[in-house]
Amino acid sequence: MTLRTIESQFSEALLKLGHGPNSHDLSLNGPISPLTHPKVIWAELQYQNNPQQDAPKLSIPDWNYECFKDLASAQNKYPHISLQLVGKPWMIDRFLSEKNTEALIDFKELGAVVVTKGSLVLEAKNELCDHVLPPMLNYALSPELWGTNGKWPRFHARIKKILEAKNLLVGQEYSGYYPLNLVAKKIENFGFYGSEVDKAYLLVLPWSFSLTALEKLEEVIEREF
Repeated sequence: MTLRTIESQFSEALLKLGHGPNSHDLSLNGPISPLTHPKVIWAELQYQNNPQQDAPKLSIPDWNYECFKDLASAQNKYPHISLQLVGKPWMIDRFLSEKNTEALIDFKELGAVVVTKGSLVLEAKNELCDHVLPPMLNYALSPELWGTNGKWPRFHARIKKILEAKNLLVGQEYSGYYPLNLVAKKIENFGFYGSEVDKAYLLVLPWSFSLTALEKLEEVIEREF
């Protein structure tokens, strides 16, 4: 496969990202990101073209990490790390805000990763996870998402404001995690699907939740409640 072919496939994948979904799975067990990050797509295409090629070494400020094909493999090597979380925005929000120093993060179909502020003894391996997880982890921990003016603090402030104004919140919320009064299930009529959990209607946002989706959600809540 030539570089031109890879670039063509990459362009096709980006075009698909541009359309976005008509409905939004915001359930507790919904996808981490229905739309794959472009850098992850590129890394996967590169690996598929040349699986013998060593994975690029991506430095993530303040963190050391090791990638695994699944959570069980990470647990097997690091049984002493008790903090385990799914790689969704709200759990990363808690991880960072609570200033944890290590965790096992399950990015589901992409694999799992150990992150720590301590040192790691890395094994020499070259699997798909070693290519696609570093750009995903770098994105998930990045200041562009979590800084003062980052995506998730801004989205969270807007969502929390309208939910409080409509008296819909019924529990502790985090960036991308909102337990609502069961009457909020009404938003399913407009393409937003959450989960009924502990007598609440729970919305859990994925990484690819866009500004367009946020504006539509705000519009629906403002009009219907």
